[in-house]
Amino acid sequence: MMADLAWWLLALIVCAAPRRIWDRIDPRFPLRRAATASGVLTLAGGFFFGVDQFLKFGGRLADANNTWMLHQLSKPAGPNDAQVGFVPYGISVVTVFIFLFFTPAGLASMYLVISGAARAISAVVDDPRGDPLISLADWIGTTAWTRNRDERQKIARERQEGADAPDVLRTGDWAELHGVDYVVLSARRKPDWHAGAIVLTSTDWYRLGVPFDMETPAGLRTAYPLTKMETVEVVRRGIQYELPRLIPSATKRRKHENV
Repeated sequence: MMADLAWWLLALIVCAAPRRIWDRIDPRFPLRRAATASGVLTLAGGFFFGVDQFLKFGGRLADANNTWMLHQLSKPAGPNDAQVGFVPYGISVVTVFIFLFFTPAGLASMYLVISGAARAISAVVDDPRGDPLISLADWIGTTAWTRNRDERQKIARERQEGADAPDVLRTGDWAELHGVDYVVLSARRKPDWHAGAIVLTSTDWYRLGVPFDMETPAGLRTAYPLTKMETVEVVRRGIQYELPRLIPSATKRRKHENV
């Protein structure tokens, strides 16, 4: 019982983690059950923190206004004294807005209240969320890391592929692929050329098989198997492509054959 309570109390803090990683967190943390309480706790913490800081801010601002008024009273009388006397009262009316929008403590307390309320409500409707700022930082970091990784992988692959070159067309027999009419060898991966896609040429239609990598003396190539379609099908989205000139080959592909 005490152990369960301890895990639940810790979950109140862990619930701030981005929602996408909850499934990877220790299952002993009852994150879903604690999500609503975590949001309410954040809201309450932000509220009481804001009240405490606002009282301190209001006191400092009142002292500053009093000092300013005493300084004005010590000056010789002027034509605008009546208007000047209303300045502290005007500031007191907007003190709460000055605190909320122009002080770090005000912004922090407002964020905690709003984000806590949003998290509590989302948990009640069975869509729990982590802290928005933490989630945003996680998304930015993950996105930057993923893009960097993909870029490094692309550079490494292009180094293996060598210089860009025109596509090469071979027969399925040359590639030792049963039931395949042609194989397109490409120096670069083609976007949207996924298994099952329909390749439309000016004369025939082909169904694309599972692409695979092939080492050649010219560099790494992506091989796209094409099988001619004998029957007409409804195609929602086809790939327009003209096959390159077929390179005749009397023999099957050998490991070190140049393509």
